[in-house]
Amino acid sequence: MASDLHAWLRERGASDVEIERAEAEGWLPLLALDRMLLPGEQRYDVNEVAERAGVDVDTAVRLWRALGFPDVTPGIPAFTDDDVEVLRRAAQYAEPVDMVGLLRRARVISSALARVAAVEAEIFAEELQELRRAGVDEADAAQRLLQDVDWDTVQELLDYVHRVQLRAALWRRLALGSDTMVDLTIAFADLSGYTELTEQLEPARLVQLVSRWETLAHDTVAECGARIVKTIGDEVMFVGLADTVARAALALVRRARGYPELPAVRSGVARGPVLARDGDFYGPVVNLASRLTDLAEPGTVLASASVRAALEKDTSIRWTEVGTRHVRSIGDVLVYEMSETS
Repeated sequence: MASDLHAWLRERGASDVEIERAEAEGWLPLLALDRMLLPGEQRYDVNEVAERAGVDVDTAVRLWRALGFPDVTPGIPAFTDDDVEVLRRAAQYAEPVDMVGLLRRARVISSALARVAAVEAEIFAEELQELRRAGVDEADAAQRLLQDVDWDTVQELLDYVHRVQLRAALWRRLALGSDTMVDLTIAFADLSGYTELTEQLEPARLVQLVSRWETLAHDTVAECGARIVKTIGDEVMFVGLADTVARAALALVRRARGYPELPAVRSGVARGPVLARDGDFYGPVVNLASRLTDLAEPGTVLASASVRAALEKDTSIRWTEVGTRHVRSIGDVLVYEMSETS
């Protein structure tokens, strides 16, 4: 089994020195996954990869940085023939558009996929840990990990999800007009007392708590018709029409009560013009929604007057005037507590 793995690694560009070192230091499964994902001998430094791709070194470096990686010191062979081809195609793709646009896409796509990759890496690490606990040797563990990966299906899934998400994004964006300023309802939600709780929980229980919260947040927001923009620690930001965002905020607070392991959820909702850029949103309305979340008591949803005005005919929502609150960096704001009537 080990000899078959060694032969496979050599075919994928790993040297005997690398294989021997991986065996001696206990990272043979990591080397196998590395060669599965990016086969080929690393034979070119940054100057050579740029020359072979037909681009200047500055362009190559800027693209590499846009992907989120530090500069590679000239003279160090870090790139393969596949890297040359991808760089060549990227440069050709940019010609009818512009390099600025290509770099912008590269930054956003790389940032999004970095999180996808982090989750996948966690899954691989958990599987490897289980194999080692079961007494499986490193070569067999590497083989098992490789057998569990259907990369063609993963590529098809990523392509499909990208197309579906792009179609939805185009409808959302173009339906709102071509301006960078759009009218949206913005909400944040987080777990009350999360920081203090993290200092008390064992790592395993903290992982379970975060996983439970992320699942609840993503499923609830999607079910209500809103869309999650990002998560930062225990805080989730979501956007949409006023009714879908309000329903999602209220549902998150209510559903969290059904999970004893979760602290109470609190949320803040605001509505108005925001700057849409690179899949995120900016401006005073975003800041207001975040600040209202900070002001909300555990298990409550606070909303701005603009949200109430948009939903005042919705009989499923009860409004309680909290009064004027001074919101940091914004000023005095009339605030309402929003709750479900039934």
